[in-house]
Amino acid sequence: MIEKAIDHFHGSRSALCKAIGMTPQFLSQVCTGKRPLPPRYAVLIEEVTGGEVTAADLLPDVFSPRSTPKLTPGRDTPTTA
Repeated sequence: MIEKAIDHFHGSRSALCKAIGMTPQFLSQVCTGKRPLPPRYAVLIEEVTGGEVTAADLLPDVFSPRSTPKLTPGRDTPTTA
């Protein structure tokens, strides 16, 4: 899933690294599985991708998927999916 975050930056690992404050060497180690992705970077990736890649996508054992409220036609209050 980290590849999707890289794709968000048009395939630029360098741009992703700059956006989240990670070194290219560390990103390389994460991509190859030599190092785990720290949760703080998962949260930052979610922020810089505008939620396109979520922390739960990256670390499902750490973060649970968020339920998004759905609006039901004819009702004023959102319901939870």
